[in-house]
Amino acid sequence: MKRLFCALLAASLLFSLLAGCGQKLKEPVIFYYRKDAYEEKMVSPIAGEEREVAGHRDNLKYLLSFYLMGPISKDLVSPLPRGTLLYSITQEDTDLTIEISNTTALLTDSEFSLACACLSMTCMGLTNAENVTIVSGSRSLTISQDNLLLNDTVTPEETTK
Repeated sequence: MKRLFCALLAASLLFSLLAGCGQKLKEPVIFYYRKDAYEEKMVSPIAGEEREVAGHRDNLKYLLSFYLMGPISKDLVSPLPRGTLLYSITQEDTDLTIEISNTTALLTDSEFSLACACLSMTCMGLTNAENVTIVSGSRSLTISQDNLLLNDTVTPEETTK
């Protein structure tokens, strides 16, 4: 009898897990992270990951703390080092300033720029921000919707003999 009960319990648990896999997200947002091994694969370095934030859509501090936990997908990695802390968020009109812990010793300037691009894209999608400034130690970078270019568009030149 105990075996039958355990088997039924396991089957119902499995059924509920499988049934939940196809559910749509109630309040989805997109967090942007760095693709793993993008250099070797020669692909765009940034990809979005849809996440559920039901009940927290208007709480930017919660959302950014959630973002800093990192991606779920194994193909993505957090562009910021593990343990990066969110110190403050200030928004004035369409300008957003985010202060995080000092990453100077852990990120090169190019890695910091890529991390700022990921974080800025995430914030622009979550708020009405058009300009996002990220401050980390003595470094700061401001990214606007106008200067965020994700792909190079190279026009081939004609070669002459």
